[in-house]
Order: sequence, then structure tokens, then C-alpha cells
Amino acid sequence: MRTELFRNKIFFYIFLAIVGLDFMSGLLHVSKPTESTGIIVFKWLKLMICLSAFLMFFIKTKYNHQIFKLYIYFVGILLPSYILLYDLKELVFYGIHPVSAEKLFENGFALVFAIILLIFYKKFKIENN
Repeated sequence: MRTELFRNKIFFYIFLAIVGLDFMSGLLHVSKPTESTGIIVFKWLKLMICLSAFLMFFIKTKYNHQIFKLYIYFVGILLPSYILLYDLKELVFYGIHPVSAEKLFENGFALVFAIILLIFYKKFKIENN
């Protein structure tokens, strides 16, 4: 294993576990049927980003940290933010609740967790010049 990516080995293993679990979750979500093409594209895009981030833990390239940043920003921050803002728009403009309150809480927690992960990522990463 390549633990020279981060100064803290505990953060390395925690981040590896998070990306690995997210990749497995992405595999399960892709198999679920949906009727919207946009959702299918987002599912496959999330799966490809999770797969590439997971592989970057084992392959030594100069693009490792760029892929990790893409994973944190896209999968961790952008997708939950999009879902929260879309649901807020539906609630304000149309007065309907497209998802339950549990899903809103889940996406809010995922967003806060991703921001905390980003802070620790910036603190512990080792840049190779």
C-alpha cells in the first residue's frame, strides 16, 4: 500500500475505507432501475470517479491528488448540494416534497461530512513537486 500520499497513516486508511465503501455503494446504485437518463448518467459518472479514486490508492502517478480532489468536490460536495438545492427549489416554487425529510437530512449530513473530509485532506496531503 502506498501510505506516502498523506502525512497521517490513520487518515490514509480512513480515506481508503470511505472511497472503497462509496465505490461499493455506487455499484449497488447503478443496478437499481431509474426512468431518468440524467440520473443514470450521474450514477455512472459517480461510479467512474469512485473507481478511479480507489485505484489511485494503489497506483503511483502524478495525478493522484487531482483525482482525490475530484472525488471530494464532485461526489462529496457537488452531488449532495445539487440534491439539496433541487429539493429546496421544488418546495419553494411548487410546494411539493419530492423526497422525504430523512433524505434531506442524509444529504445535509453527507455535505457536512465531505467538508470535514476536505479540511482533513488539505491538512494531511503530501504534494510531490
